[in-house]
Amino acid sequence: MQKILLVAALMSVSATGFAQRSSELSADLPDSRTMAVQDKVERIFDAGEFERAFFIYRNELVPLGDKYAQYMVGFMYHTGLGVEEDSVSAAAWYQLAAERDTREFVVVRDRLLHVMDQDDADLSRVLYRELRLRYCDLAVLLSSIKRNMKELQGRTGSRVGGQSSPVTVIESRANRYSSGSGYYGNIQEELEARVMLLKEIGDFADLDTDPDRINIRDLERRVRQHIEAEVD
Repeated sequence: MQKILLVAALMSVSATGFAQRSSELSADLPDSRTMAVQDKVERIFDAGEFERAFFIYRNELVPLGDKYAQYMVGFMYHTGLGVEEDSVSAAAWYQLAAERDTREFVVVRDRLLHVMDQDDADLSRVLYRELRLRYCDLAVLLSSIKRNMKELQGRTGSRVGGQSSPVTVIESRANRYSSGSGYYGNIQEELEARVMLLKEIGDFADLDTDPDRINIRDLERRVRQHIEAEVD
């Protein structure tokens, strides 16, 4: 009976949860490519192609910081849709999805943890710690900062940079880039906004936000320590 009630609660989130897809770290919507993927996977899931939907949620949207996708991976583990049923993995993904304290995700997380035995709950928290190191908001934001720095390398030839890559959900804004100074100017603005945001949500009061003075190894160390401290 508990399982029936819990699955009913999960389905109620599934019916309304796509409102949670955009990043709450920004007032902006995801870029057009991300929104197209979100719409596609919704149609695939509704058509019952669960294995394909699971792959897209897990491998295309989760790494962008998409909290609804992270929730859906947990939901599919919990219900055995498209993947072998695994309540430990489900609980870990629900914990990740609830990182921003979105009420619906918190309710689902707490209900599942409440009915799990202590050993399984402990295992889920170990897995949650591993997931946070890769997919929590700070980790995704750090990845986007590193990508911006690599993109700017093409202009400056300095330690800041590299090649163009798709914009993630965590966005200062969604742009169509032009060539030359406008292209790199937009990337520079994104980098500055992301560093400021990382300073804010990580509570790194003494962080130097000047992109030209960023020490990426120090930034990685700070983010990892913050993530691990929040889980413990």
